[in-house]
Amino acid sequence: MPDVDVLVVGAGPAGAVAAWQAKLAAPELDVVLLERDRAVGAPVRCAEGVGDAGLREFANPDGADWVSRRITDVIFEAPDDTQVILANSGRGWILDRTRFDAFLAAEAARAGAQVLVGAEATAMSRNGDERWYVRVKERGRDDVYRARVVIGTDGVETMVGRWAGLDTRVPARDMESCAQYVLQGIDFNPDAIYLQFSNAIAPGGYAWVFPKGVGVANVGLGVVALKSDGRNARQYLDDWVTRRFPGGSRTGYTVGGVIVHTTITKTYGDGVLVAGDAGHMINPLSGGGITNAMKAGRLAGCHAAAAIRARDTSERRLSAYHNAWMELLGEDHLKYYRLKQALEHMDDAFLNSLARTMNSIAPSKRTLGRVLTHALIRHPQLIPVAARFFV
Repeated sequence: MPDVDVLVVGAGPAGAVAAWQAKLAAPELDVVLLERDRAVGAPVRCAEGVGDAGLREFANPDGADWVSRRITDVIFEAPDDTQVILANSGRGWILDRTRFDAFLAAEAARAGAQVLVGAEATAMSRNGDERWYVRVKERGRDDVYRARVVIGTDGVETMVGRWAGLDTRVPARDMESCAQYVLQGIDFNPDAIYLQFSNAIAPGGYAWVFPKGVGVANVGLGVVALKSDGRNARQYLDDWVTRRFPGGSRTGYTVGGVIVHTTITKTYGDGVLVAGDAGHMINPLSGGGITNAMKAGRLAGCHAAAAIRARDTSERRLSAYHNAWMELLGEDHLKYYRLKQALEHMDDAFLNSLARTMNSIAPSKRTLGRVLTHALIRHPQLIPVAARFFV
């Protein structure tokens, strides 16, 4: 029976960073990172966009082979295709997640963590002592790992959280179904990301174009089933792509779910932590989760290492991880969620009008703040919500 200090389940950005940081914080610990798929980073289940500042906390994107494209502009599109180019958007990056996730896992391995691919956690329990017993299926055989702390970074469908008795349920209204193609031979600004909001195109969510190169992009959308007309995300996407990029060649396809909820109320237990998508640590307004996952993974790895060194992996001790996350980003996500709820009241006619109003403003002054200001002027019922958001 392998006996380890920290067992991390799931080698996405949260898991790789958790293993990496746990080993850096306490090099004497045995840290194992499990990935159920045969390769870290595959299959890709996201649009691969990330902001510059958050990314640089963990890696330097300049010249990195895991970067697909540098982004300098953000373009909002109204339901009638009116475009609004935002000013002062900041810099962002479109990653190559197959390479980026592998890079993070390699950093964990370089720090001394053991990385196992094709290794799936299938059950987890405590047998009357202070350790978790995790059954792992690898290469056709079953092993049981005994771990002092288990970090669950196993995504939206997290099993670690459920096995530990944490409430990881998602309200149906806060789960988006997403579909995405890699399209080639299409015309767009390769230095900009496009975000189109429309209840007819993507009810409850939005559609996006994230460039991976000149003429090549991740093109997708997310929908909330409760707000749809019965079509699934791929059917909505097919209709949008047929109209928007009729000559594009579809060279890749992926589907998945995105949680647009707030952090679960309890991300910890005796000897267990959850991070990233597993803990709903996603920006509920944008659905972005890569940087959030890495920041949560860093906290989880460091708190797990500190708890083991202190010989106290109790729920009470590990609650400090949850508190640190809420102070870092969790409280902000509560505000973003309230704003998301308010913005759901904007119909397509209002969004078209807002876009035209914004384009009457000088290009250098078309900031996100001005977009929200004009929305409040036209929709005064949003003011109480916005007041709570900005205060």
